[in-house]
Amino acid sequence: MGKTVLILGGGTGGVVAANVLRKTLGREHRVVLVDRKENHEFYSPIPFLLVNQRRPQQLTRKLSRLGRKGIDFWQAEVRSVNPARSQVETDRGTIDYDYLIISLGAEHRPENLPGFQEGAYNVYSLSGASRLSRRLQQFSGGRIVIFISSIPFVCPSAAYEIAFLLDEYLRKKGLRHRTELSLITPERSPEPLAGPLVGARLRRDLARRYIKLTTEAKVLSLENGRLKLDQGEVEGDLFIGVPPHRGPSALESSGLTGEGGWIEVDPHTLATRVENIFAVGDATAIRLPVMQTWAPKSGIFAHYQAEVAARNIALLLSGKKPHHRFTGKGL
Repeated sequence: MGKTVLILGGGTGGVVAANVLRKTLGREHRVVLVDRKENHEFYSPIPFLLVNQRRPQQLTRKLSRLGRKGIDFWQAEVRSVNPARSQVETDRGTIDYDYLIISLGAEHRPENLPGFQEGAYNVYSLSGASRLSRRLQQFSGGRIVIFISSIPFVCPSAAYEIAFLLDEYLRKKGLRHRTELSLITPERSPEPLAGPLVGARLRRDLARRYIKLTTEAKVLSLENGRLKLDQGEVEGDLFIGVPPHRGPSALESSGLTGEGGWIEVDPHTLATRVENIFAVGDATAIRLPVMQTWAPKSGIFAHYQAEVAARNIALLLSGKKPHHRFTGKGL
């Protein structure tokens, strides 16, 4: 008798998992993907959208196209997960599953930082990035402040990519000499997980381009053109923000999450504390034992984690012992 593998989330991890499962499972098994949006949104190129090197339509694909491959797509919002009953509650009804892969990503919570929604552009959404792109076309000079609200956050390179791209963009428009560029982060060093050599190189490159870097700064609020920090304040004319993040709210009563709402998983198999549930991507909490810190949240990790989880589920459904392991590929 066929089984149902349910995937929550149509981002990188969810789409990769669905494709791997459909290719490896027999047709007697059902693969279902649920997402509240009709489109898959590819976030990595968003910095290029800001400077008119990409268009919004280049970053999206209809999730309904998965149907051509034999993957069922449900456009629905996940409300809760009930591991005891192997059920997921959505705004369109209840879905039963035999195996579950959670790839719901991180939730952006700009409302958790006072003044963010009113005073900053959220570059972690297509709509916010599109609005900022239009604003930059009218920009004639001033103080641009790029800030990271808190840790953890997804796409750890994005703020730095935006800073360098804006520097180039403003130079081409003849506006760089009229613009101050600042980048503020709570990190102790740029890209700390990449190591001290990378951090030092980034510091030099930022300084060479006259981009002021402030590290180990806790952002408290944004009000009246002033970004308040635990170590003072920064004035600006245009604020570009990475919003606060937390784990998926739909999982709050599932018993699967730990601190911050992140899902606790085995770092190698992506298995949760419930036998038939796996989780991949930004929603997970994976500890790096050597560095005693959390693994970064990025699409490349979601991709390889999804492959591992999907292939192991396929082995389980064929009566074989799962042996695929995530080794940190992408670091």
